[in-house]
Amino acid sequence: MEPDFSERLKNYRRAKAMTQQDLADQLGVSNKTVSRWESGGGYPDVPLLVPLARALGVTVDDLLDGEKPIRTLTRADGQSLLSFAFALGGGVLFFLLDLFMPALLCYLAYLGCMAYGVYLQRYYCYQNRWFRIGNAAMDLSVNLTVVLRLGTGLAALPAAMTIANAQEWRVRLLFWWKDHLPLLLLLGVLLAMALTALTLWLVERWGFGRRPVPLRPGLRRPAVRELLPALSLLLLTAFWLPFRLDVLPLEAYLRQSLLYGGLAGMLILLCLLLALKKGRRRGLAPTALLLLGADLLPGLGEEWAYLPRSKECILAKPTLSDLYPRFYCPEPEQVAAGLVLALLCLLLVVVTFRPKAPDEEREMAPKA
Repeated sequence: MEPDFSERLKNYRRAKAMTQQDLADQLGVSNKTVSRWESGGGYPDVPLLVPLARALGVTVDDLLDGEKPIRTLTRADGQSLLSFAFALGGGVLFFLLDLFMPALLCYLAYLGCMAYGVYLQRYYCYQNRWFRIGNAAMDLSVNLTVVLRLGTGLAALPAAMTIANAQEWRVRLLFWWKDHLPLLLLLGVLLAMALTALTLWLVERWGFGRRPVPLRPGLRRPAVRELLPALSLLLLTAFWLPFRLDVLPLEAYLRQSLLYGGLAGMLILLCLLLALKKGRRRGLAPTALLLLGADLLPGLGEEWAYLPRSKECILAKPTLSDLYPRFYCPEPEQVAAGLVLALLCLLLVVVTFRPKAPDEEREMAPKA
C-alpha cells in the first residue's frame, strides 16, 4: 500500500465536507481510528475498504491507487449531475415561463423541480456542499423576483385608485409608498430571505427527513378517460383560435364568455365525475390542472370592447365603462400556456413511480 494513502484519505474526506467523527460513525469505528489512518499510523482492515470507499464516494482503486489518472463515472455521478440540472434548471425554467405564464404556476413548477433535485441529491448521491450553495442562491433569486413583483403590484395599486377616485387617504398612501421606498426594498429582501429559508426547510424535511423510499420512474398506458383533462385543455385552447382569424360573426364575439363558460363547465363536470369514481383517484390532479387552466386562459388574451353606437371594436381600458360588451382576442402566450398545462396533465397520467427492487438498489449504489 502506498505511503501517501493517509493524505488521499484526508483529501477525500475533506472533499465530502465530513469530519473524522462523521466518517467513523458511518464505518462503525472510533474517531481515533480514523485519525490514526490519516496520520499514517495504520491502515484500515480489508473488510472496511469497500464501506470506506462508499462513504467517501470513490472506488477502492481510487482510495488505494493514487496514480489513477481518470476515475470512471458511476451512475451516482450521473444522478448528482441530474440533481443539479433539476434544482438549478428549475430556476432558469421559472424565469423563462414567467415571460408568458402566470407567476403562481411558474413558481409551483420551480418548487417541483427543486424538490426532485433535492430528492436525487439526498438518495442517489452524497450530499454536496456546492449543490446546497447553488440551490440556495437560485431559490433566493426566484423568491426575490416573486416578492419584488408582488411589491411592485401593490405599490401601483394606490396610484390606480387615486386616478379613479382621488380621495385624501389614497393620495397619502401613494406618497407614503414613495417616501419609504428604501425601507420597503429592505423589507422585500428580508421577506425573500425568509421565504427562501422556509422553502428550503420544507423541501429538505417534507418526505426527506428519513431515508426516502427509492423509486423507479416508468411509463404506463393510460385509459382514455384519464386523457380527458389533457384533451379538454387542448380543446379549450383551440376554442380561442377562430377568434384570432377574424372569421366569426360579431355575435360570436359578444357571446364569447357564455360559449367558453358553457364548454369549460361541461368538460370540467365530466372530468370530475370520472375522477371521483372509486379507484380512479389518479385523475384528480389532472382535473385540478384543468380547473386552473380553464380559469387562467381567458385572462391571458387581449381584452377588447365593442361600441354599439359606432359599431367599432377598441382595446378595453380601465377607464372604459363596464356597460360596453367585452371579449378577448387570443395571444401566443395563451396558446403556449394551454399547451404546457395539457402536457403536464399528460405527464401526470403517463409517468409512474414504483419502489425499486432490492437488486436495483444495489445496482444504484456506487461500486467499489
